[in-house]
Amino acid sequence: MLDESGPDSWLVRRHDSSPPEALVEAFARGYKLTAWSLVESERHPLGVYTSKELAETAWWRHRDSSEDA
Repeated sequence: MLDESGPDSWLVRRHDSSPPEALVEAFARGYKLTAWSLVESERHPLGVYTSKELAETAWWRHRDSSEDA
């Protein structure tokens, strides 16, 4: 789920009470997906997408592929 966290930014969460897993931010004409961490230097970019919903879908696919490895 996308949880609005500020102007032009959303946290990706599994459900309302779960911790954030990724951050989606409006970026130029797209949406930047970043793996979430409380420590900003530990966040890493995962791409730019044409909608926030596509960025969220990309996060779940990234997470699923990481678990399979």
